[in-house]
Amino acid sequence: MRTIMLCALLAGGLLPPKAPAMAQTTQPVPQRAAPGQPLPRLVIGAPGRCEMTVNKDPRPCSSGLVYVQHQSGSILLSVQSGRDVTIGFQAERDEQPRPEEYTLFLSRMHTSVSGRSAAKEVTGTCRISMSTDGQVWQRATCQATDRSGLVTVMTFTGNGQPVSAARPGQDAAPPAARR
Repeated sequence: MRTIMLCALLAGGLLPPKAPAMAQTTQPVPQRAAPGQPLPRLVIGAPGRCEMTVNKDPRPCSSGLVYVQHQSGSILLSVQSGRDVTIGFQAERDEQPRPEEYTLFLSRMHTSVSGRSAAKEVTGTCRISMSTDGQVWQRATCQATDRSGLVTVMTFTGNGQPVSAARPGQDAAPPAARR
């Protein structure tokens, strides 16, 4: 999978200057993996606000955007949808024709409520617009359609602040282990 432009900033474990706190998430970035689970390769938090609909009916959406690239290469783009509810859009494939345009091709949608998760197969895309250096995410729109024809649309609008980024496990590792 291609890695978005921001990853160039992170080469060698460098983070963008003055990185803000993760995008209004309720959980800190893990520094240790859950038993049997590897740490993600990359976690990016984009501050802003979101709106969501399911078949054009409004649903809660109360956070910035969190991008997680897993060791397997899959990507999960997530938002909070109320207290203890997270919605995630999963992709196995992506493209970035220009530095400021990034598209994920969706394969699954995840819903986690109070720690209990469920996933379903979907088709659709998430399209992200960002600054050419990848530090400011202006907009993201995800549209996912499940097998029964249910359409979920999430629209994220950035607040103009830079994203925060981390490579869990590498941030605390000695420099020799980051290569």
